[in-house]
Amino acid sequence: MHQRGAIGLSGLAALLTVVGAAGVMLAATDQPTEFTGRVVSASGALIVGGDATNPGHPVAGATVHLVPTTAINVTTQMTASAIYAPPYPAEAYDEPLEDAIRLSGTGFPQATTDSRGEFVIPIVPDGRFFIHVTPAAGDTEHLPGGDSSRRSYAAELLRGDSRTIRISSSPSTEAVAVGSSNCMTCHQDESHWQDTAHKIGWTVPGAPGPLQDYSKHPEYFDALESFPETDSYENGTHLEIGDYDSRRNNDKFKLRAVGDARLPIETTFADVFLWKNSADDKYYITMVNSLNPTDPNSPAHLEVKLMYGGAVHDQRYIVSAPPELGDRPGWYTLLRYNMTGRDNRLNRSRRVWHDYKFYLWWSAGGDAQYGTPDDLIEAPPVNTNTVQAMCASCHLNGWERYEDEATGQFLVRAVDDPGGAMNIDDDPSMDEINIGCENCHGPGSDHVATQGQSGLIVNPKLLSAERSSVVCGRCHDRRQGYGGETLGYTQALSLEGELARPGISRHTLITRFTDPVKKGPTMPGPGTANNIWPDDIHSSKPHQQYSDFLKSKMYRNDRLMVTCSDCHDMHGGTPYPRSLMHDPGDPNSPLCQRCHTVDILPHMETELNARMKGEATQCIACHMPGTANTGGIAGDFGRMIETPPYTNAAHEENNAYWEGPINSHVFDVPLKTNVGVWGVAPGRAMPIPYTSACGTCHVVDELPFR
Repeated sequence: MHQRGAIGLSGLAALLTVVGAAGVMLAATDQPTEFTGRVVSASGALIVGGDATNPGHPVAGATVHLVPTTAINVTTQMTASAIYAPPYPAEAYDEPLEDAIRLSGTGFPQATTDSRGEFVIPIVPDGRFFIHVTPAAGDTEHLPGGDSSRRSYAAELLRGDSRTIRISSSPSTEAVAVGSSNCMTCHQDESHWQDTAHKIGWTVPGAPGPLQDYSKHPEYFDALESFPETDSYENGTHLEIGDYDSRRNNDKFKLRAVGDARLPIETTFADVFLWKNSADDKYYITMVNSLNPTDPNSPAHLEVKLMYGGAVHDQRYIVSAPPELGDRPGWYTLLRYNMTGRDNRLNRSRRVWHDYKFYLWWSAGGDAQYGTPDDLIEAPPVNTNTVQAMCASCHLNGWERYEDEATGQFLVRAVDDPGGAMNIDDDPSMDEINIGCENCHGPGSDHVATQGQSGLIVNPKLLSAERSSVVCGRCHDRRQGYGGETLGYTQALSLEGELARPGISRHTLITRFTDPVKKGPTMPGPGTANNIWPDDIHSSKPHQQYSDFLKSKMYRNDRLMVTCSDCHDMHGGTPYPRSLMHDPGDPNSPLCQRCHTVDILPHMETELNARMKGEATQCIACHMPGTANTGGIAGDFGRMIETPPYTNAAHEENNAYWEGPINSHVFDVPLKTNVGVWGVAPGRAMPIPYTSACGTCHVVDELPFR
């Protein structure tokens, strides 16, 4: 991997010509007119954007670059291999503005701000430019970008113009999390953040936290209907699990309602009961060893500690080991509930309930459930696979890792918060689980100490689009953090055990906080079994929206640099799914049409020689197909060669395409000739517009076999 050099700061520049990275000469105007302005830090949450009474403080020593659009590489196709695999060719262009400055910035029109934050660029050559602010070397309080960095401006609009550019500040390295309840004392206008999927993703069953609002997700608790309240586990919902298959990933066992012949099971390993104990009001998953009735650890009553997910796609059920099996403070996933599943589907992972890492609770080489160390081959491990070690870094505010002295397991702490949803660590206070304000704005102790007047908090809207995207990309990617195998998928973790803070560059993210050596399932490539379809572009697994988005023209272009928050309101407060800012169901929705003024009917006739559903056709039906699944879970039936009922799983796989539940963020239109589809059995094919839901092309209210 090459080393990036320091960005050149050449001070006040009076350039008659500029040669862009593409070799295009930019001629100076015959009557040069200066571009002037002032750079201020105005990211304090109480003064977002600044105003007449509190305009923010001046930023001295910052370099204002006019980045020519010709210096930005907008033509090279970015693939998953370019993003993830050595020699990382994308590093030359995966940060459009900062890469252009790093490679050619000494030749760009530029100026350095004085003590009042003011700057003058005497000559603005012909062309179009992005305006980017780079704080001085050694300035740790401010972050690059600015509120003028996301769209390009014609030279004639800059000449004679004077503007105030606002940039984000950043917490100090000593700042610590204070909890979202603290933030809400001043920011009640953002309280609707409590109904976002970010805030309700982890939920204690039957005991939501005071900062969690489920009103927009009435289906969230549907799965708990399968846990009847009773005084005996035998009265619970009865499932059976069996037919271990080591070749599969997280669902090595088949799981079905007892006796459901539609999913054949040759050997039942355990009877599984879902129930709510009327004696203590807790939810349990009880496992009874079907192979060995004398197993001393059977039945095992596993308390459900958390429901993981439910606002989107599916829920995983996180359980703790019972005390009689020894002190194992780590928690583990066990079963998964498919929100869109149906038991008339014959594919095991597209049904309502299915296995999710049950193998951790069973000896694959014998018949002893939780047996002695001698007969356990795959048992709940000491350090790996706990939810705390695998998942918590993206799901806690104020995440901190520690090692339990008694067991050696890695456990986690979160910030103490009176509005917390549970106590997850080793102190008696309630903790803030799920995404809090500080996950995206940085630790807030500095900001609170100055009552918001000095900033010292990250405002993603004042970052460059590429850095704003990294705020989300720290978790919405499947890169693996440094820190050892015991950390599983812990995201964005440095060798020193520090989580990546918001405001960093992509280069810092991928060189300091993620490990390129750890391949496993995180490294994509053509034709390999991983998280990318064989086309080396589209994601096949969840939380990869960032790695998809990097390949899109929205991320890297010469007109408007788009970021996640341009479409999603990160604080919620919208009536639309996924906290989208506008109605995705409206074919003329401003979600797309505010940037792309497209007459839909002529566009479809030109591109497809068809009108599909006419004016009711949504842009996302073609440009955001559901290419990704979660844990093998697909969405609904797509196109079918033969319609149901199918006689067996093989019959279903050979005749039914599926729509994925997770939309592609590449924003292209994958074709039928895509290698993820061409010659692949429908049930295993990459979902694309041509094979996804019938409703993509036809007005279909509800098919009778769904």
